[in-house]
Amino acid sequence: MLRKFILALVTGLAASAFMPTPASAGFTVCNYAPWPIFVSLAYNDKDKGWVSMGWWEVQREGCEELVAGSVQGRKLYGWATGRSNSGGWWWWGDVGEASTTEALCTPKADSSHFTIYQNDIRGGCKNAGYDERGFRVLSNGGSTDSRYNFYLTKHLALADARVQKPKDRFWECGGCPQMVVMPAGEFTMGSPDNEPERRGEEGPRHKVTIGRFAVSKGAVTREQFEKFVNATGHQVGDKCLTRKEGRWAAEPGRTFKDPGFAQGGNHPAVCVSFEDVKAYLAWLSKQAETTYRLLSEAEWEYVARAGSDTPFWWGAKVTPAQANYNGNVAFAGGSKGDFRQKTVPAYDSFKLNPWNLFIGEGNAAEWVEDCWNKNYQGAPSDGSAWTKGECGSRVVRGGSWASDPGVLRSAARFALESSLRSSDVGFRIARPMSQ
Repeated sequence: MLRKFILALVTGLAASAFMPTPASAGFTVCNYAPWPIFVSLAYNDKDKGWVSMGWWEVQREGCEELVAGSVQGRKLYGWATGRSNSGGWWWWGDVGEASTTEALCTPKADSSHFTIYQNDIRGGCKNAGYDERGFRVLSNGGSTDSRYNFYLTKHLALADARVQKPKDRFWECGGCPQMVVMPAGEFTMGSPDNEPERRGEEGPRHKVTIGRFAVSKGAVTREQFEKFVNATGHQVGDKCLTRKEGRWAAEPGRTFKDPGFAQGGNHPAVCVSFEDVKAYLAWLSKQAETTYRLLSEAEWEYVARAGSDTPFWWGAKVTPAQANYNGNVAFAGGSKGDFRQKTVPAYDSFKLNPWNLFIGEGNAAEWVEDCWNKNYQGAPSDGSAWTKGECGSRVVRGGSWASDPGVLRSAARFALESSLRSSDVGFRIARPMSQ
């Protein structure tokens, strides 16, 4: 049985093999696959030849420091595998292709061996009782702390998608947004007549049935969107709506890279049009070998409510401690507070809702698939996008850092021309779970 070796053994090995210097540059592996993985490392020793080590168990969404000493100036190679929920084993193509790397010996799955010196092997791996693996470079031996992230590089197979439970999380490629499985169910869409700041386009209220699907945990980040732009050369324009001195104007030179305020890579991507989003989704679907899409308006409200029937998923009041919006304005007699006038990180800035999503908290409003309609007369009841109406404009949900608090309500909705880019509008994505 594959096992996890204690850190003391790892540390002792690293101390002798890598001769740590005062400048620490340890090596950490992080697992962003849906299941625990098992990792074997290797390096080339000038006296002993190739040395392979393993196995370490790394839990899903976990990180393990596998070398607790300096790896400066020495390349590290690796190979990884993991068992899926539906049985069988998964191998990671980005570290397991023998044709492009050194083919080395590793212990068999039920072996207690820890270190193998390749110069001691006679007659090949199989004759010595080992398995042969194709290792790839994980670390180039830089002088700073090094980390390697493992992702499942194949799409979630149908058998595995079927066993995912509500709130389960998964990634399908390096750089893919983290996805969270949503429960199927029914809810009442729209706002009641007595909800503060209700608008006519939020009715009539109607029942909607939602099937099983997955949603990105937060908005697509600037770093994730930039990966698409760099890979495809997609043109992001040179003008974006920005807010200055309380007024909005299309300012030249503004793009998602410079929306008019400082952003980190983990902030939501803004200054992206509906057309930009559709191009990103086509590219992402190809990378992950499955379909990614925008949420429908009904799906967005369903997951924003997360079973609630109040203006916000947490209740009837809102303060800037709970969300990022124009804190100079109070909602329904509530308190005022900070007006940040910019985005904050898409993840971890505020509390998760009951379905493990960062949603409904202002920051960046989000495109959905639906064409604009002035009310819900004739709206679909099956959770699908409404693709009839004023399709030159698309629905935007959630409110933003620039919004008054009433716009953050789960039922609030407004429209934006699909070609426009605005420094307070981004997007999140969905994935069917029945393909």
